[in-house]
Amino acid sequence: MKIRSIELTNFCKFVGTFRVDNISDNVNVLVGRNELGKSTLLKAINGAIFEKAKSTAAHVKAFRHFVNGTVPEVKLAFDVDGKSWTIHKRFAGQAGKSTLTCSDGRLFEDDAAEAELQRLLGFAGSRSGGEPGIWGTLWVQQGQSFGDAALDEHGQRTMQGCLEAQVGLVTGGARGQKIPKAIKDALETLRSSKGPRGKFKDAMDRLAESKQETADLEAKRQSVFQLMEDLARNKRELKQETDSWDDAAHRREVEAERTKRTVAATHAAELRSATDAAKLAGERATQARRSVDDRAKAVAELESLELQLSDLNAASAGAVAAKADAHASVDTGEAKLSELRSKTSRNAERARNLERIRAIVSLNAEIIQHQLTLDKAASLECEAGKLSELIGAIATTDAAVTRIEEAVTELSAADAAANAVATTVSFALEESALPNVALDGKALDASATSLPILGKTVITIQDVGAITVEPQIKDRAALVARWDAAHEEVKAALETAGVMDLAAARTAAAQRKEYLRRSADVGKELANLAPGNRTKKLAAGLEALKGHLGELRGRLRVEMEKCGLAEIPGEDDLTSDIANNHAEGARFAAEIETAEAELAGPQDALAQADKKLLSARERLAGLNGTIETKKADLAAGRAGASDEQLTASAESLERDAVARDELLAEKLRGQGETVEAIDARIKRLEGAAANHQRSAANLGIEVTRLTALIEANEGAGVEEMLLAAEAERDRLTSAVAEFEKEAAVLKLLSETLEAAEGEAKTRYLTPVISRVEPYLKMLLPGANIVLDEDLRIAAIQRAGQREDFDVLSGGTKEQLAVLTRLAFAELLLGQGRPATVILDDALAFSDDDRIESMFDVLMRAGDKVQIIVLTCRKRLFTRLGAAPLEIREAA
Repeated sequence: MKIRSIELTNFCKFVGTFRVDNISDNVNVLVGRNELGKSTLLKAINGAIFEKAKSTAAHVKAFRHFVNGTVPEVKLAFDVDGKSWTIHKRFAGQAGKSTLTCSDGRLFEDDAAEAELQRLLGFAGSRSGGEPGIWGTLWVQQGQSFGDAALDEHGQRTMQGCLEAQVGLVTGGARGQKIPKAIKDALETLRSSKGPRGKFKDAMDRLAESKQETADLEAKRQSVFQLMEDLARNKRELKQETDSWDDAAHRREVEAERTKRTVAATHAAELRSATDAAKLAGERATQARRSVDDRAKAVAELESLELQLSDLNAASAGAVAAKADAHASVDTGEAKLSELRSKTSRNAERARNLERIRAIVSLNAEIIQHQLTLDKAASLECEAGKLSELIGAIATTDAAVTRIEEAVTELSAADAAANAVATTVSFALEESALPNVALDGKALDASATSLPILGKTVITIQDVGAITVEPQIKDRAALVARWDAAHEEVKAALETAGVMDLAAARTAAAQRKEYLRRSADVGKELANLAPGNRTKKLAAGLEALKGHLGELRGRLRVEMEKCGLAEIPGEDDLTSDIANNHAEGARFAAEIETAEAELAGPQDALAQADKKLLSARERLAGLNGTIETKKADLAAGRAGASDEQLTASAESLERDAVARDELLAEKLRGQGETVEAIDARIKRLEGAAANHQRSAANLGIEVTRLTALIEANEGAGVEEMLLAAEAERDRLTSAVAEFEKEAAVLKLLSETLEAAEGEAKTRYLTPVISRVEPYLKMLLPGANIVLDEDLRIAAIQRAGQREDFDVLSGGTKEQLAVLTRLAFAELLLGQGRPATVILDDALAFSDDDRIESMFDVLMRAGDKVQIIVLTCRKRLFTRLGAAPLEIREAA
């Protein structure tokens, strides 16, 4: 099928009749802005072919205009098998009409037209309308181009019919499918994707249980063998333990060691006694020698302290004399400093008095300044009153000027309107003749060479007669009334403003504005004269300033009375007095500083003398106390023992200590084995006896236990049970091997059949793939497309990797879907079936390079298939190079 034209009348958004003509055999493009009606055009094509004219379905009723509800009509012209056809449908519910005409003169109406249309285009019909089938795939509506080119059931039957016509039945039909299904069912009874199942799984489970039972019995038999070995070993060890031990010899050895310990303990006690005696004698000798040394040291220290006491007495007498000299110098300096400070105090008092007088002078200056401000305020208030009078004398406000301007404008407009229709009378008179000519009884002005006349006018010429001019003007009364009203308004506005004309009004208004500006400036200046002072808590305003001025005058009077001033001194005299007093104060301060510096030396000398005297007295007191204490200690010691007695006692104790050390050394030389060594040997011998007894007892208990276990296992028949379990295990192993062999055979058979079926399906899909791949190479060089048996895009194969369709980008999905639709159309045309591809706003997700490649693909496919592209992207699709289409309103 080749679509040639489409005509819409009152369809959806279209009001009136619109057409798209001259649709070519190849690639066509309709470019238009959003809401132009491109998608509506595709809806109309679908409606003309697949919807019945008499349908009352809601989606068919939606063909009517959403506002005026007029009856929609669609007329579609197309070519099929070399003949031209036109389907015309008027969607009016039960009153709808379908007409199908052929170029050979045949005419079909209503149901006959619907049936013939279904036959021509190869789609199935139903009570509600046609099923698009393959056309629903080839005609891509807006927003559906990026999905897989899915086929509905009817579309699949159509494509399968085309494919089977080329490759024949490749899967053996229904009977051919029963064998693989039976094999798969048989395999699934034995094995699933998770592993064995059914009888196979039961056999494997029983085999696993049998193997576990056999392993358990084998482990039990090995356990019995191990018990027998352990029993023999424990019996041998018990015999060795009994034979190797001599209990009588061991007891004799222990008794001998205990006797040796008694002797060693006695000798150790004697040794400890000798050691304590030697230690005590040494300590007593050392203490006696220390007492002798301390007595000699105390005598020497006392002699040294008495020499120091003599020196300190001499130093103390010198410090007393130095302190008396320093004290006399300090008294002289302090008397001089006291006199200077009295003078400084009197100078400071005079300075404070001068500062109070200075404050009085400043206060008086502030009073004078405030009085000047009040005087200026009075002058400004007088000026403001005069300006108010001048402003009141001028009645010309801005509003009055605006009124005059509007009135003058209206008068000018009335003059212009009158002049436009008035009769113009021109005069060309000698100047001497002017007095002889009158216009409506008034002498003619010399400047009036031409006059516009609206009403009846009489021109009188002396001694000649009169000329009456009566213009015939439409709406003359209205024009005259307008002019009179405008003239009266100008006159009233000028009188209200009190001026003669507009220029005078503007001058007066400007003068009034100037007075107002000056009055405002005076008001601002008045406001700024008394801004107030937050620091002095003075509020803004002249009244506050007046009150403040009164307070200042009161303060001035009080301060003058305090200072005893009859009049305020001059500022220069006051400044001179303050400067002189300040200089005198500075001189006194310098003299005080000098006197203090001079006094610092004697004061420091006095302090040093005090410090030395105090130190000497403190040292004398301490030294006297130390000497008295040491004399008392020495006298007390000599009262107990004289120096000679103390020395003799020390020598005697030292000789006794030497004798005791020699006795201790002799005993140490005769010492044998220690008590601790003998105790360790006794402990070791007793531990060996306990270990022998414990080991023999444990071995006897273990022999008894092992004997009982062996007798119990021999009675259970472990060997016979193991032989029976091994036989069952071998039988189940053979059964599992048979199941595995059967499953392997079924799997191999299924895989072989699947491979054969895959090869057949490849031949089945080859006609579609062979038509897609030339376009795919233009878009994605080196890539191959993979279709499933339902002709859906499953994946693409590139760079040795399979990429599923679902993981591809939106743009790539859209492009592959368009290529597949082109291949379907070519396959249909190859079988002599009608096919046209319509793309509504497709390729919306393509980048710049891919869109160029897709343009090349569309132009190549257009050599075989009619393609209609509907898009709103004018700038981009101008590069497509397709035949342009337009939606035009029919004449």
